[in-house]
Amino acid sequence: MSVAVCVGCGETKEGAFDPCDGCGLDPARGGTDRMLQARSLLLSERFYSEEALKEFGRKIRVGEPVSYDTGQMSQLVEELKTQKLPVISRASPGCSIVTWSMLGMLVLLAAGLAYLYGAWKH
Repeated sequence: MSVAVCVGCGETKEGAFDPCDGCGLDPARGGTDRMLQARSLLLSERFYSEEALKEFGRKIRVGEPVSYDTGQMSQLVEELKTQKLPVISRASPGCSIVTWSMLGMLVLLAAGLAYLYGAWKH
């Protein structure tokens, strides 16, 4: 996992899309807020050294403006529009689509077996 800086509070975190332990900002749960996700990705080791990230974090913590390269931001937003974000959130997302799909298939299977058993018995 790479080091990143939270764009909300400036704290260091493990990865660009990980939730922040400091302020709770979770770019992966931001849905389609690609600008937030692009800023989060930009403030990671993928683009900057650890020393530069520390400086970004300091600026955010004291309320100084952080300037983002507009060209890189535009490119990242376009990339993020075509990619599915990894599910890395530590926040509980509830039941996933796979879980509900499996539950639905089990209910249908049980209903089908009950129907067949009832038809066979008569």
